[in-house]
Amino acid sequence: MFLSEVLIEMETLKSKIFQLEKYLKQAIIDNINLYEETITKLFELIDKYRSHLILINKVNNQVNINIGGSSVSLANAILILDALKHKIEIMDSLIDDCKDFEYGTKLMDERNVLSSDFNVIFGQIKSIEWKTTID
Repeated sequence: MFLSEVLIEMETLKSKIFQLEKYLKQAIIDNINLYEETITKLFELIDKYRSHLILINKVNNQVNINIGGSSVSLANAILILDALKHKIEIMDSLIDDCKDFEYGTKLMDERNVLSSDFNVIFGQIKSIEWKTTID
């Protein structure tokens, strides 16, 4: 199984957990008999999600990626990507609020550089996720 497949399965588990949590709240109100069955299933999904998270964390810390000439762990590359995303969001907000055309275009240029860096790192991460096999 590839790392990407585990990540996709985690998103599915997250969705199922969210749905079951909503269902559990309704089951308590409508039919207490469904409570035990639902809570058991919910806790099983949470445990599976936790196991996947631990496995992904382990792999992300063992696999290295080259960013800007430096070798960093996949876990740190993901943190770098998240920081870039946050910077881009800030730039987008500044651009949206900017009233000065010349300054706005400068902000757009700066944002475009960040976006380019983001896309390169994102592509590298996704490539590694599809190449990394998990036991």
